[in-house]
Amino acid sequence: MNNNKKKDQSMNESGRKKLISIISLIGIVLLLIFIGYQANRSLIKKESSLGVQFPLAQNTQEIDQPSFIGSFEDLNGSFGVAISPDGSRIYVTESRGERLVKVFDQEGDLLLSFSPPGTGSSDRILSYIAVSQEGKIFISDLYAAVIDVFDADGNFIDAIISRDMTISRWIELKTGSIPVANSTFYYDRLNGAVIYQPGNGEQQVIPGPDRSDWNPLGLRFDLEGNLLVTNLVGGLHQVLVFSGESFHNDLANWQPSILAFGSQGSQPDQFSFPNSVVRDVSGDYYISDGNNGRISTWSQDRQYISFFGYGSTEHSLNIPRGLWIDDNDHLYVVDTVGQVIRVYDLSGDTPQFLFNFGNFGFQDASFNFPTDIAIDLNGRIYITDTGNDRVSIWQN
Repeated sequence: MNNNKKKDQSMNESGRKKLISIISLIGIVLLLIFIGYQANRSLIKKESSLGVQFPLAQNTQEIDQPSFIGSFEDLNGSFGVAISPDGSRIYVTESRGERLVKVFDQEGDLLLSFSPPGTGSSDRILSYIAVSQEGKIFISDLYAAVIDVFDADGNFIDAIISRDMTISRWIELKTGSIPVANSTFYYDRLNGAVIYQPGNGEQQVIPGPDRSDWNPLGLRFDLEGNLLVTNLVGGLHQVLVFSGESFHNDLANWQPSILAFGSQGSQPDQFSFPNSVVRDVSGDYYISDGNNGRISTWSQDRQYISFFGYGSTEHSLNIPRGLWIDDNDHLYVVDTVGQVIRVYDLSGDTPQFLFNFGNFGFQDASFNFPTDIAIDLNGRIYITDTGNDRVSIWQN
């Protein structure tokens, strides 16, 4: 019996060794596959970026880089940021907690907070924010797929609920009259309806318009007062340009002039989750093409030009989101996954990389998934540091 027992133990030991060898071999094969995949992925990135690579700017060491000067801390998942026309107020949207819009003065003191009517924290997802030349506040709500409009003090004015429709105009079309004073109205996404309570009257539930081609995300106003919107309808990721004249009249009579360009995909002239749109002094468009990891450039007549920032160098983009162009024709790009702000010079024939600032971390002058950026007339830079629940402030 002892001999049989020893024989069984020997066989078991031999089986264990064979199993370990097989597992080790599988591990080595998987490792080689992973290494090969990474090398091939890097090669593809390099090859794909041929023809759109751009040179480094000369004498970048002579360019003064922004300096960190402080932060606003009373926030929960800071996401979008915008500045009033006179620079006295900074508006910030929160992506967590109560999901409010918070308004700060330049010293970082909280002045007020507000949110869209008819919503609680669980049924609103406030994202990007923009302020018009007249001081009106536009906020994209990803949950309701609307653009809410407020005055400078956070009083609700109206909401854009489809490409060519506001709530107040829809109420007029369906009831025969515009909303009366002191009325409450908002869009109920869950039921696809407009909720309207005129003054102290009875609440009405009005079936909403067709919204199959409407899902706004990024918001910016250009120097001409046009509202630039990224629209993320499935299969139709594009940029919409609402003319400034569309906002001159009361939103109850809104009949916008809209231009659109782009489509969803990974081809050079396509977008995959575009986030932000800005225009330079010549009128050309720059779009942060988020999931494609690049900046897409289009002419003032909305014709595709090229893209840049895609690749595997230290100044290449990961997932770009917020954009801003300063008075020196420098493009600031918030690279959310890269945990850095990348700056490019647009003044020449082709974009040139200038420098990065910031890095990943939890201390001052570092970022934890930054999202959006705005620069005031004095060169003060406000960056929503989403993961660190603050707005990071820098000075040019």
